Amino acid sequence: MSAPRIIPPVPLTGEAFAPFGTVLAAGVGRSSLVNDGRGIRYDAEHGLGYAGEPLPPVLALYRIVPSQLPFAVTAMEQHPLSSQTFVPMTGGRFLVVAALADADGVPDPRTARAFIAGPDQAITYAGGVWHCPLVALDETADFAMMMWRAPDPDADCRVASLSVPLLVADQNAAT
Repeated sequence: MSAPRIIPPVPLTGEAFAPFGTVLAAGVGRSSLVNDGRGIRYDAEHGLGYAGEPLPPVLALYRIVPSQLPFAVTAMEQHPLSSQTFVPMTGGRFLVVAALADADGVPDPRTARAFIAGPDQAITYAGGVWHCPLVALDETADFAMMMWRAPDPDADCRVASLSVPLLVADQNAAT
């Protein structure tokens, strides 16, 4: 097997994550006063998308035990029909790894990027974006997940094993 491709993680920002989806965080983006001026509402750039006629949306909770960096990504998943949102509810930082599809529709390791998200940031993966399953970094973390339910769940969840793992690590620490 070939040596893993090393991907240094960078802080999660809306601009850096834009090829893969959107970031939602309080204090960032379009806002408006709500609740008689006692609150501020921040809207995500894009809502939950679905290509076709979905069933009612899915709202689920995930509890993720922490992992350490460096972290080897050996598989990625994709939802070709729908976007998928993760909102941290408890825990600390979490790892976000995403890649675009190549011409054959599989994860393109050349486009893979790794991000360190804070507990105050939510993400929405755009439909068709390949991503690593959730990785909590500091402590066990709970996430709310929202996406559309597909009439055929197998048509909206693909998993690809990577022949060469992606290693999320600081370039200096991995050499």
